This record gives sequence, C-alpha cells and structure tokens, in this order.
Amino acid sequence: MRPRTGSPSGRLDFRRLDFLDGLRGVAVGLVLLQHVGELCFPAVRSFTAGTLQLGQLGVLVFFLCSGFIIPASLERGRREPGRLPALRAFWISRVFRLYPLYWLSLAAAAALVAAGRYAPGTPLSAGDWLANAALLQLPAGAPHALGLYWTLAFEMVFYALVSGLFLLGWHRRSVLLSLAASGACLAAAATAQPLLGRPAPLGLFCLATMFLGTVVHRWHAGDVRLRGVLGCAAGTLLGGVAMLVSTGTAAAPMLTAWLGAYAVFGLGVALRRRAVPGWLRRLGTISYSVYLVQAVVLLAVPATPHPLLTAAVWTVVVLGVSEATYRLVERPSIRLGRVLAARTTEGAGAAVPIRPDVAVRPYRAPRGAGQIAV
Repeated sequence: MRPRTGSPSGRLDFRRLDFLDGLRGVAVGLVLLQHVGELCFPAVRSFTAGTLQLGQLGVLVFFLCSGFIIPASLERGRREPGRLPALRAFWISRVFRLYPLYWLSLAAAAALVAAGRYAPGTPLSAGDWLANAALLQLPAGAPHALGLYWTLAFEMVFYALVSGLFLLGWHRRSVLLSLAASGACLAAAATAQPLLGRPAPLGLFCLATMFLGTVVHRWHAGDVRLRGVLGCAAGTLLGGVAMLVSTGTAAAPMLTAWLGAYAVFGLGVALRRRAVPGWLRRLGTISYSVYLVQAVVLLAVPATPHPLLTAAVWTVVVLGVSEATYRLVERPSIRLGRVLAARTTEGAGAAVPIRPDVAVRPYRAPRGAGQIAV
C-alpha cells in the first residue's frame, strides 16, 4: 500500500515525535489541575463532578499516547532481531523506565502512612504492598497504595497484551484488534449485569483506547487509511458509551472527558509537524515524574489559609521536585535500561534500543510503508 503520510518515498522526516511530548504535557497538566483545583476551590470540584472530568481527559490522552508509541517501541530496529530478543529488550527498557521512580513514589507513600499523614481508602496488607511494588495490584485484586496508580496498572496490562500479540505475530492487525476491543466493550455492557450481577468494567474502555492509539500509529506509518482510524474511533466511543449507560454512571462529565481526550489527541496528531513550545515539551518530558510526585506532595505539604497561595505552592513544589526526580532518578535509570536492553539483542541484528520519547533513530515501518522516529 502506498503510504498515506510522510514524504512521497514513504519516509517520515521526524527526528523525534515532539507532538507526543506536547500531548503528554497537556495530559499531565490537566491531571494536576483537577487534583490541585478540587482540593483548593469548590467551583472546580463542582465543575469536574458535573461537567467535565479534567483528570480523566488527561489520563485518556496518556493512554492514546501509549497506544501510539508502545508498538513502535516494541518493533523498533532496522533489522529483525527475532521476537524473543526484541521482547526482552522491550521489557527491560519498560522496567527501567517505570519502576525506579514508581518505587520511590511507593516508598514515599509508605512513609506517609507510617507517619500518620495518609491512610489509604482500603487498608493494605503486606501482600497488598508487595503486589503494589510489583505493579501487579490489578491482576492480584489488591487495592492501590495511591489512587493514581490505577493508570499504571492498566499500562502494564496493555504491555502484556501487546507482548502476547507480538509473540503470536498478530500485533500488526491493529484495526481488527481495535474493533475486537470495541466489541468486548459492547459485549460487557450487554452481559455483565445480567450474567455476573456486576457493572461492566470501565477499564475495558481504557484498553480499547490504547488499541485505538495503535491504529493511529499505523496510519501515521502509512499502513492504515484515515477512514479506518475514524471507524475505529467511532467503534471505541460507542463501546464506551454503552458501558456508561449499562453501569448507570453519571455519563455527562465522563463522556465529555472522553470526547475531549480524543479531540485533543486528534488535534495533536493533526499538528504534529508544527513546533511544540519548549515549556510544553519539557512538561511532557517530565510528565511521568509530575504524575507520580503530585500525589505525594499534596499529601505531604500542608495547605495554607489562602487557596490561591496553596495552589501556587503545591504546583511549584510538584514541578520542582519532578524536575529533580527526572534528572536524578528517571533519566539515569532509562540510560541504564537502554544499555542492558542493547546487550540482550547483541548479535541478533537489532538496532540499539532507545527511549521512545527521546528517540533519534528512525524506524522503518513494515512492508516499506514508511519510517518513524521512536
């Protein structure tokens, strides 16, 4: 198929996908805005509860970005190193990307619990803490040590699904996979309550959203036509709406967040050739730190008598600490993971693995479809 994007030769000229950093910056900014705003201003609480869940909007943008970049990260390299070496390199890079900072956040949460500054909604047993440390609390059925960890648990589920599809050689059937995920949402909406006596799990929509992000990646590489992307987006939203209706959830603030997330991501992709403002790109670069650090800061730093001052102090502290954790924890661990991942593919014909959001090595899409920086 002739590529639908990039240059006539099918090569994309991007040295890095700056628009993804911009989208991550928007996403984490919305999450921080909701968390700080709800604690400081009743008007924000009323707005997010009744009109638009800003944090949910940001999280869905994160999920779309993950769906876009994770397949590119798994498939990267000029030559095929074999599925198992590529998969080992992928998981090594993911572990060193996610866990060091996550463990620091988890240790801070444990310290706050020990100091009496924080009490999880559901008390955690020793086994629950271990499940959280492994980032396996979702399959283990354990409560999250911090509420925002739920998104990371779904990321891990998506990585596992993509890895299994990669081993089976089904990972490039992105449109079919997206439609299947949408179908699973519709099936859950129709059967969960009558057959299982429980509401349909809205987490299915999160996974379907990630698979939609992968379809956008395939379009970006030239493997899928725009109408395929639009069809998958419509199917995913239809499945999500059906689940909302079946659960009786207050649909308006959630649905507007979902529509807003898809619109923001679509706009970011449409403007992908435009320069991203430096401050927004930097916020996206440190977005993982901002996401994890904010929960600890909001628990550890006392509020002042003045809401505006409290909001300003919390925001400045979150951004300052996040910059430090990115420099001292994230970046070194990512570099180490990159080195170790490269060793797993030495002699297997693979290009040196690199961090997806700071990539400079082009990746040639399958079947001569195009080239993308990952």
